[in-house]
Amino acid sequence: MTANVLSKSPSGSVKELFLLSTPIFFSLLSSNLMLFCDRYFLSRYSLEAFNAVGVANYLVMLFQLTCIRFSSINQVFIGRSLGNGKIQNIGPYTWQMIWGSLLTFLLIFPAALAGKLYFANTEVKALGETYFSIMMLGNFLFPLGATLAGFQLGLGKTKILSFVALVSNFLNVILDYYLINGITGILDPLGVKGAAIATLISQSVYCAILFFLFINNPLKKEYKTKDFYFRPSLFKECSKIGITSSLSRLVGLFFWTLSMNIVASRGGDYITLISFGSSICILTSIINESVSKGLTTFFSYFLGQNNWKYVWKSLRSGIVFLIWAFGLLALPFIIYKQHLIEMTVGTNITNPSTMNFLRLACYWLWITFLLEGITFSIISLLISMKETAFLFKAGIFITFLTSYLPYLSGYKIGNLAPDKIWMLTWICFTLTPTVHLFKILKSYRQCKKFLPMGRKNLFEII
Repeated sequence: MTANVLSKSPSGSVKELFLLSTPIFFSLLSSNLMLFCDRYFLSRYSLEAFNAVGVANYLVMLFQLTCIRFSSINQVFIGRSLGNGKIQNIGPYTWQMIWGSLLTFLLIFPAALAGKLYFANTEVKALGETYFSIMMLGNFLFPLGATLAGFQLGLGKTKILSFVALVSNFLNVILDYYLINGITGILDPLGVKGAAIATLISQSVYCAILFFLFINNPLKKEYKTKDFYFRPSLFKECSKIGITSSLSRLVGLFFWTLSMNIVASRGGDYITLISFGSSICILTSIINESVSKGLTTFFSYFLGQNNWKYVWKSLRSGIVFLIWAFGLLALPFIIYKQHLIEMTVGTNITNPSTMNFLRLACYWLWITFLLEGITFSIISLLISMKETAFLFKAGIFITFLTSYLPYLSGYKIGNLAPDKIWMLTWICFTLTPTVHLFKILKSYRQCKKFLPMGRKNLFEII
């Protein structure tokens, strides 16, 4: 039995996964609740505003998450610097990604064009463009926040990071309420403008606090946190990995955004179902993300030992954990689905047909949760195996075939019902893990084949 340094629980067990994933869950809960509060207040303000932000957020996420994936690579280099004893590189590496984050402001120009094309044939054109334009003005704040958070994560300072996130998210909720709904006699309701402004103000505060903590770190001299010079060689080193990582994220988001644009162009109930489903996914994705991040730690640790027995045990534990969560989520999705609908979109739905579509969507979203979680778990194993190049190449074809083509066929050519938006996701979340699992098994067989020839572990083969 392998020695366990991750926890006192049995290696790769469901209990150990739960203990490791719980802090990650609460960290993600803080930020995702902020996004959900945006939707909650907007749904009470007007259904049109709720739908506009629901549609616009797909394009916002395309730029935002791609930039975050690029800049967060900083955490890898900080961890490496700690590991090899070159702690004097921690500050300079962080500064390179700070400059890189600021450079993403230039994306505002292609973003403006993308916004005009994306909203051109939708019912939410005016409100959607307004929200998107404001968010793009402050888009650089999100990769900047990821860079500064990567500094703390790389040093293992998760408590500080959680506290700062809690402060900024609490501020966002307060600003959301007053900026969206206004203050009688003082401030007129700003609607979607208020939601965007509140988000950017709270993100600015988040970045400001983390930057202060970065500059004034107790080991600032050793880490050289005030070495702010742009160093082309270090920037290139970080960017080489960061760009590859962000491109794999970009591919998936690009085809998914195109798919949602096809559906949104049909208007009416289709837009409402997009907004409803994406709002629900903000909360359910917390479980899947925290489990996959916890599994990444397990996989990396056991692969470093070339201990495939515990790799498979960890994967099995992850799936068992997801099945348990799937069973518990039957309460809101199946038994209390009416309450879930009213909590998400308010009581503005008076059309019986729309309400029926929302009820059906609850079933499809419930199953999507489980399939997405299994997919994320398998992808985390590929990442731990350093198969990022495969993920990028395969992602282009898989996402096009399993995400874009079904929505193109179903809603551009065909006439699928609005609720089936969230059933079509099953195609992607069924075929994607199947293809990835074949790749994992292939690498596993290679590992078993070459190990007798003197290889130490899997990382020397792949």
